[in-house]
Amino acid sequence: MSIRRKIKDFANNAYEPLKTKLKLYYRPKQYVRKWGADGLELYKDFFDSSRQGEETSFSLTGYPHKLYLRRGTSDEPTLRQVFMNTRYEMDLGFSPKTILDGGANVGYASVFFAHKYPDADILSIEPDNSNFEQVKKNTAHYPNVTPIQTAIWGNSSFLKIINPKTEHWAFEVAECDATDAEAFKAVSIADLIAKQGWESIDILKLDIEGAEMSVFQEGYEEWLPKVRLLIIELHERMRPGCTEVFEKAIAKYPFDKSISGENLVYINRN
Repeated sequence: MSIRRKIKDFANNAYEPLKTKLKLYYRPKQYVRKWGADGLELYKDFFDSSRQGEETSFSLTGYPHKLYLRRGTSDEPTLRQVFMNTRYEMDLGFSPKTILDGGANVGYASVFFAHKYPDADILSIEPDNSNFEQVKKNTAHYPNVTPIQTAIWGNSSFLKIINPKTEHWAFEVAECDATDAEAFKAVSIADLIAKQGWESIDILKLDIEGAEMSVFQEGYEEWLPKVRLLIIELHERMRPGCTEVFEKAIAKYPFDKSISGENLVYINRN
């Protein structure tokens, strides 16, 4: 057997034990480091193999209201991104009054923003039915959050979800005919600003699984200069070319760039 084949066989055989080690050691250690003994109990609950697929409610230190998580789904890594790795924890130097959470998933980021900025007006945008139900549950005790079931697009086209069987955090949308059984009306960022009567968006968070291609391809001149802080995850693997489209649009305005995990962060110097 060749050396290359031996290495490949070793890698294949080692993969599952490595995943097990991550699950049984490194991940619970992350929970304990963040939340102490309570974190270990959270870990045991979330990874209870006898209850995979079920919904559980839980409490996080510092948050007054219970949250909800579907075991065995992308809800858990989403929770880690928002509350453990604190991807949206930033020193802004100002108190935001308007926040748009585009691609809210299950609403964890909206909860984070609502808790940190209780005086802010927050829109939580999510197209998927099952995710949107979780958004409503998770944000129910935060009156400054308005959940809206739709998707953000460059215009008000009709869209549908094109991969309904994928993980809950990876739903993609595409334009379709208005008569399609799965069709829903999309909304542009300019439309949302106008409807809310906002003069600006203090925080714009976009995690919209490739729809940024449309959002930054047309109509952005009307609203992008009004954004004070933009947090975006680009999905080049889903929509090849979206990175180039976004960079071309953002380069027209005086934004300073930094990185927070998988997110790109842009602060408007004006």
